Amino acid sequence: MNLQAICYLGLLRFPEQLEPSLALLPEAERGEATEFLGTLKGLPKTELIQRWAKLREEEWAVLQRAAAERAGLQLDELPPSIRPWCVSWIADHNG
Repeated sequence: MNLQAICYLGLLRFPEQLEPSLALLPEAERGEATEFLGTLKGLPKTELIQRWAKLREEEWAVLQRAAAERAGLQLDELPPSIRPWCVSWIADHNG
């Protein structure tokens, strides 16, 4: 579970529900998420969007590398429309 993504999306989409939602996490994860959330409070929405976009780019790069290693497949060689499906399928079937 990506706690950073939860915090970014929570602040951007459901700020009033974020902290009560974090209370549902196990204690260790809740502490980590609360600490990260503290670093985000007060940032403008544009900054939150930029940071979230960067996080998603980093996640995508990791998934692409994993797909290439596990399947011997270079995602850049596939049509763009099926790349997300392929990454998802490989992740689901290979952990």
